[in-house]
Amino acid sequence: MKFFKNLYFITPFLLSVFTLFFSSCEQADLRDPLESDSEAPGIVTDIEVENLPGGATISYTLPDDKDILYVVADYEIRKGVAYDVKSSYYNNSVTILGFGTTEEYDVDLYVVDRSGNKSERTTIKVNPLTPPVQLAFEKLDYTRGFGGIHLTFENETKANLVTNILVRNEANEWIEYDKYYTSLPNGDYSVRNLQSVPTTFGVYLYDRWNNHSDTLIREITPLFEMELDKSKFKELSLAGDAANAWNLPGLWNGVPQSGHGISSTGPFPKHFQFSLGTKSKLSRLKIWGVYDGREYSSGNIKEFEVWGSNNPDPNGSFEGWELMGTYTVVKPSGLPEGELSSDDRAVAAAGFDFDISPDAPAVLYVRLNILSSFASPRNSANGTAWSREITLWGQEQP
Repeated sequence: MKFFKNLYFITPFLLSVFTLFFSSCEQADLRDPLESDSEAPGIVTDIEVENLPGGATISYTLPDDKDILYVVADYEIRKGVAYDVKSSYYNNSVTILGFGTTEEYDVDLYVVDRSGNKSERTTIKVNPLTPPVQLAFEKLDYTRGFGGIHLTFENETKANLVTNILVRNEANEWIEYDKYYTSLPNGDYSVRNLQSVPTTFGVYLYDRWNNHSDTLIREITPLFEMELDKSKFKELSLAGDAANAWNLPGLWNGVPQSGHGISSTGPFPKHFQFSLGTKSKLSRLKIWGVYDGREYSSGNIKEFEVWGSNNPDPNGSFEGWELMGTYTVVKPSGLPEGELSSDDRAVAAAGFDFDISPDAPAVLYVRLNILSSFASPRNSANGTAWSREITLWGQEQP
């Protein structure tokens, strides 16, 4: 009995010793390489190349070595600019990108094992197809717009592209005026805030590997636009308007942080309208929602229409109104609700810009028809919508 009694007290001590011993062994094992030899692995074989826009996918068969870790492709996209791409031994291909021309390029392939040994070099040649930056430039166009130019292009490969907009100053020097970033299949952007005087523009594209297109140069006189005078705006209440818990004139009080404007609960769609005070040819608008941590969520407007009229139906119907545009507020980062990037917050605080078709008529009255909010989809029986400020630009008509 004494032996067992002593064992009872010794056991916890022994357990701690054993635990420490095995933990130390385990940590030591983690620090040691899984494999340790100096024998280089074999080379890849059965190589096939699929050329891509600005790149290539290289398929191969791995050597019959048990300790392969990865395959690495070394290449230069232009003289002195080198890249390497690794592909796990679980794969049988590697994709390389970043080429700026359709010329022939050398690519060196190596097999690397768990001891860090590198195989002999296998050099192959790739002939990339037309790079995305060049493909997009072929479809690049820009035309006269309000306060600047409106540019479009196709980005078939959905590459991350930057459009750099230059203007020539009075000293005949090129200066960077604006940039447009996109990975969408269609580029669509308006350059703003320029005077309505003859201006020489230069527009080119580049990618994250600093591959550049040519520059498209044109002289264009931007259309005149001005920010409409909000002191002339006046609420127009008609039958069928949605209930509003806030004061609608707060929507144009110049203070996006205020708790006024639109705060409406009820069925979608829901609409409100107001007079511009002066018949105007509209060019664009900007709206602000609630941006105190609830950006892109809750009652913030997601989809809406803008209608215009010079002779609205006093009964509140859509007779006498013309659709001037349908718009969607897009979260730049694409993160789930509740997660906000710095860009998400910055864009929401700056307001969301939307162009109005140049074909739209000059109007005296504007109607906002709210289709959905971030919390309430279209045709919700009981949804909430918020908006705190609106600004409009265009030309007042005589």
